Amino acid sequence: MTKALRDGYHIGVDVGGTFTDVLCIRPSGDVIASCKVPSIPGQQWRGVLQALAESGLHPTELRGVVHGTTIATNTILERKGARTALITTKGFRDAIEIGRTRRMVGGLFDFCFVRPQPLVARRFRFEIDERTATDGTVLNDGSGTDWRAIAEVCRSNDVESVAIGFINSYANVGNERTALDRLRETLPAAFLCTSTQVSQERGEFERFSSAILNAYVGPVVNRYLDGFVAALKEAAVDVDVEIMGSHGGSLTLDEARRNPVRTFLSGPVGGAVGASAIAKAAGIRSFLTFDMGGTSTDVGVFPDGNARMSFENQIDAFPLRVPQIDLHTIGAGGGSIAHRAADGTLEVGPASAGADPGPACYGRGGVDVTVSDANVVLGRLPSGTRLGGHLALQPSLATEALTCLGQSMGTDDIVRLADGAIRIAVAKMAGAVREVTVHRGHDPRAFDLIAFGGAGPMHAFFVAEELGIPRVIVPRWPGHLSALGQLSASRRYDYVRYVGKRLSSIDQEELRNAAEELLQSARNDLDAATSGAHGQETELSADARYVGQSFTLAVPMPGNALDLESLRAGHRELHTETFGYADDAGDLEIVSLRLVARTHVAPVKLAYMPAGADIRSSGMAWFGDDWHTTPVIQRDRLPPDTLIDGPALIEEDGATTVLPPGWRITVDPIGNLIGTPEIPFT
Repeated sequence: MTKALRDGYHIGVDVGGTFTDVLCIRPSGDVIASCKVPSIPGQQWRGVLQALAESGLHPTELRGVVHGTTIATNTILERKGARTALITTKGFRDAIEIGRTRRMVGGLFDFCFVRPQPLVARRFRFEIDERTATDGTVLNDGSGTDWRAIAEVCRSNDVESVAIGFINSYANVGNERTALDRLRETLPAAFLCTSTQVSQERGEFERFSSAILNAYVGPVVNRYLDGFVAALKEAAVDVDVEIMGSHGGSLTLDEARRNPVRTFLSGPVGGAVGASAIAKAAGIRSFLTFDMGGTSTDVGVFPDGNARMSFENQIDAFPLRVPQIDLHTIGAGGGSIAHRAADGTLEVGPASAGADPGPACYGRGGVDVTVSDANVVLGRLPSGTRLGGHLALQPSLATEALTCLGQSMGTDDIVRLADGAIRIAVAKMAGAVREVTVHRGHDPRAFDLIAFGGAGPMHAFFVAEELGIPRVIVPRWPGHLSALGQLSASRRYDYVRYVGKRLSSIDQEELRNAAEELLQSARNDLDAATSGAHGQETELSADARYVGQSFTLAVPMPGNALDLESLRAGHRELHTETFGYADDAGDLEIVSLRLVARTHVAPVKLAYMPAGADIRSSGMAWFGDDWHTTPVIQRDRLPPDTLIDGPALIEEDGATTVLPPGWRITVDPIGNLIGTPEIPFT
C-alpha cells in the first residue's frame, strides 16, 4: 500500500451514455487518479468497477463515493419504467390526461401535435372518497376506502409502483400519509410515494405528474442502486454512497431511493458544478458551460457565477416540480449519427451510436458515420489517440463509413462531407447556447465559455466563433469534470411551505413562525449530515407576485430575516431588473416560502505541476478549406504561461482540444487552457 493512500480516498463517478468517468482525490483534496472506460449498457456498475481496477486504486482504502447517473432520464425517454398506479381524489383521475390548456411540446401551430400518453393507464387510476379544503381543513378522510380491493387489482396486474396524489394536499398532507400507511400494509412490496413527498407545490396537475414520474422510475433506479452497492461490496468497497442531485448538491442513498426523480439531471449537473469550481478558482465571473459528451450536449448560463435554478421543469413533456439547475440539452455528441435526411440533405443526430457499438472508428462493429468519425477523417483526432487509455481509433473504418454515406449523398469528397457534418453539429450546439442566452436576455459575448466533456474541447472554439464569444476555457480533466463536480458538491436540502396570502392581509408573526419551522427542519437535517462537512448555510426566500399574475419571483431574505417591507422592496427591485418596471400600487401575494440548506465539503485542490519536458509531434488536419500542418501537444507537459498559436491539437487522458487557426491559447497558473482569438471579435 502506498503512503498516498493510507488516509483513504474519495471518488466521483459519472456514468454517461458512452463512457464512465472516475476521478479520485485524497481527503486533502489532491487529485491522485482518473480513469475513463466504455459504459456497459444495462450493467453500468461493471464499468465503475473496471475503472477502479484500471486506475490501480485499492478498494479497501476507499472512504466515499459520489455517483452521477442517467438511469432516471433514460428510463423516461425509453419508456422502460415500472407499471404504475395512481390513487387520487374522487373526480380527479383524468387530471393527468387533461393537463393544462397550454401545450407542453409541439408549439401552438403544430398541426401534427399529439399529447404524449400518460405514464399511468386509466384502468390503474383509482379514485377514493376523500377531500381537503384549500385552507387545509380535512372534509373527508377517506376512511371508507377498500384498500384491499385496490391492492388486489394492483397485484393481479403486476403493478410495481403506486403514486398517491390528492387535491389540496399541499395545504395538509394528512390524507396522503394515511393512504400511504394503508398501502404499506396491503402492498408491502410495491414502490410507494405521495405527491407531497416529491413536491409541496400548489398545482394538482404538476404535483401529480411529479409523483407519477417518481413512482415510474423508482423500481428501476432502486434496482440499479442496489446492484451498484452490492457490486461495490463484492469488490470489498463498503462505504457510504451519495448520489448527485439535479439541484447541484448530493443526496444520501436513502433520499435517492425515496425520490429518484431528483436525479434526472444527475450527470450533467455534476459538470456544471465542476465548471463552477474551476471558474471560482480561476477568478472567472460570468460563464457558459458547454458539456459535450458521446450522446448529447448540455449548456447552461451562470451570470455573475450563479446557477439559474428552475422549479417548473419538464421531462419529455411531463411536468416536474423539483428544483434543478437550469440546463438545456440537445442530441448532439461525439456519437451523434450523420445521415441522409428524407429531403436528401445531410443531417446530424439526434440518434447516437452510444457505447455499443459506438462510432465506426472504435472498431466495435459500428457502421454509421458519427461526429467522432468525421473528426478522425479531418485529422482532428490523431490516429494514435487511445480513448480512455486503451481504445485505439481505426481511421480506415471511419473512412469506409464516410465513403458509404457519400455514395448515398452522391459525392466522393468525404473530407468535405466530414467537414459538413461538423459544421451542422456546431450550428446545433451554437443554437443551444443561444437558447440559454439570447432567448433569455443575455448577450453570449459577455460570457466566457467553459468547455468540457469528452468532445467539448474539440468543438468549443468553433461554437465560440459562431457566437462571437471572446474567451474559451478548457479546464484540466475536461473529460472528468462531471466527476470533479460530484466531489465538489455539498449535501443539499430543499424545503417549501405554501402560504397563499396577500401581503396586505398577512400576519408577519405567522409568516416568521412558518419560516422558523422550515429552519428547524433544516437544522435537524444538517446536524445529521455533519460527517465530512466544512460548514453549513441556509438561504431563505419567498415566492412572490403581484395579485393577478401567474408567475412568481424568488425574493431572497438576507440573513433569513422575514420583514414584510424588505420583502416588498426586494420584489420591486427584482421585478424591475427582470421585466423593466414595478407596480408600486399593486398588492403582493406570497405564494410560498423556500429554504435551501447546505453542508460544505473541502474544495478539490487545483494546484498544477507539469509532468515533464514538453513533448510534441505533428500531423495534418483540415481547417476551413485546406489541410494544415498541425502540432500535436501533450497537455500535462505544458508549464504555466505557455503560449500556443493555432492550429494545434492538445491531447490528454479523456479529451482532445482542437485549436483552430486564428486562435491562441495560454496556460494559466492552475493549468487551465485560456483561448482567445488572435484578432478580437468586433
